[in-house]
Amino acid sequence: MAYSVKPVRRSQLISPWGVGAIVPFPEDESLMIAGLDMWTFGNSKSEFIIKDERLEKRLGVKELRRPPDFRDPDSDITNALIKIPAVRFPRWLYCPFCGTMSKSSYYSAQERCSGYEWPHGRSCAGKKFRRKLIPERFIVVCEDGHVDDFPIMEWVHHNLSNSKPKDTCRLRRSTGGVSASLTGVFYECSCGAKRSMAGATNDGALEKVGYKCKGSKPWLGVETDIEHPCEKPVKVVQRGGANVWFGDVRSSIYIPVDTANASRLVLRVLEDNFEMIDSQRVNGEINRVIIDIISKKQNVNANDLYEAALRRIENIECEEEVTEEMSEEAYRLAEYNMLVKDSGGDKIAFHSKNYSVCEYNPAIHPFFKSISLVPKLRETRAFVGFSRLQPNDGQSIKDKKKMLRLGGIDWLPAIEVYGEGIFFEFNFEALEEWSKRLDVISRVQQLSKPYNAMLERRNSQECQLNAKYVMIHTFAHILINQLSFECGYGSSSIRERLYCDKGEEEHSMYGVLIYTASGDAEGSLGGLVRQGLPDRIEDTILDAIKNAKWCSSDPVCIQSPGQGPDSCNLSACHNCALLPETCCENGNRLLDRALIVGTLDNSNIGFFDIDEI
Repeated sequence: MAYSVKPVRRSQLISPWGVGAIVPFPEDESLMIAGLDMWTFGNSKSEFIIKDERLEKRLGVKELRRPPDFRDPDSDITNALIKIPAVRFPRWLYCPFCGTMSKSSYYSAQERCSGYEWPHGRSCAGKKFRRKLIPERFIVVCEDGHVDDFPIMEWVHHNLSNSKPKDTCRLRRSTGGVSASLTGVFYECSCGAKRSMAGATNDGALEKVGYKCKGSKPWLGVETDIEHPCEKPVKVVQRGGANVWFGDVRSSIYIPVDTANASRLVLRVLEDNFEMIDSQRVNGEINRVIIDIISKKQNVNANDLYEAALRRIENIECEEEVTEEMSEEAYRLAEYNMLVKDSGGDKIAFHSKNYSVCEYNPAIHPFFKSISLVPKLRETRAFVGFSRLQPNDGQSIKDKKKMLRLGGIDWLPAIEVYGEGIFFEFNFEALEEWSKRLDVISRVQQLSKPYNAMLERRNSQECQLNAKYVMIHTFAHILINQLSFECGYGSSSIRERLYCDKGEEEHSMYGVLIYTASGDAEGSLGGLVRQGLPDRIEDTILDAIKNAKWCSSDPVCIQSPGQGPDSCNLSACHNCALLPETCCENGNRLLDRALIVGTLDNSNIGFFDIDEI
């Protein structure tokens, strides 16, 4: 077999890995996922296409595609090899026994030790069995997303009388001494030059040896980008470090625009042919000739198809036009409007049943307006780009997509997940009155300074935090913790989706969707929705609020002036409000229990009045 098969799940190519990410494989192999130019889908692309018109418009692409699964060219399914391509990175490799180093190419197979005979120390020379080489730990990256091998040759030969390495130079890597720091990692050349890694991570260290960013993009096969020189400083990092790759995934909840009266077949036909129906409209009116042609070909009732298409177009035209430039909050407003009412049905991929808070225990009436149970939902998650060193929230979607390919590909990789959830619509009047309290305003201002400092590092605009957003976000966390105890779901399998402006309020929406979803077409088993029924969810909410009143790290936690990632939390730690990374939209930032239950000396800060519960 000319190719090497390495197993990766489809969903892993959206998160936690994707184009440009370094994936560690068994047997000491380190590969980088190649750009979209090199992805192949065999003879038929239709089986990989995901239909989500809103998300396609949001991302500025014509198609969303599932990552291809591996197909052997000799199989009955296809006569073309289908796989996810990858390149070898880092290229510097070393022998785990003797330390002999070799620099491979992006496309070479895994090498074995050459058996170079060193005059002293261990050597594989003369050995019958030579070990496979291990990827080097150290690489260099810049904030524009470029990545390259650590310049070992230049580093070792710097400050020598003849600093330029010869073609015959061979390198050896070794570790020694009592230090576990970089001073214990040595590179030795066959010409006698030797240097440790001490000081390699200092600012400007590589510039002193004559190395500058070359605009290297291994995932696209670009070793040096001459046409677009990069002037950004480089930083030495470890290839497995968390700051080497930050993926950007955008998600969308499927919005039903057809009533549940239409048959499943009509809805599927409409889904497959809506683009044609919409493009063939005459003076805004649906072309009945096109409807008749499609209905005859697909064997469905023409009037039913026409009515379903008409409802879909009317709903779309009532919504704000979806563009790449629109904010995330504006994009989610359409979802919010569907979640606050009865929507969809069992025949389509979304179904929500809205209950007024009056149907629940009076104890929660002051805080919520309604609760929606969502027994069916479909979420599409699309990979749009990545950054290095810092998550670049300020970069546009259009610019991020440029890093994924060389050519003009008009699609992005995505996956679909199915599940269930509970949606909470908060009482706007109560939120408005609470957010205007001086103590609340002062409390949230404490978070604004570290949060804006983080945004500045990410090249994003400053944001004056909205107290309602921080409170709703914290409520979602404490409720997920409580639901994981009562429903049997692991906390890592429950997610949040927030519907509220993070900064200046431009949209009238105040809610949160707590949901669980998986790649299985059947989704979950209904346990989360069942927990949201009247006479059930009230106890869960009240228990979550009561548990939030005291943390095992108090009084340190409740009195904290700033903790957690980038100090963007106040009273929130791993013992009370933090969740696994898969749950939180903000990386466990912007949390404060005090906005839920108040502080030890001022309960007026809390939105939920514990004394009355």
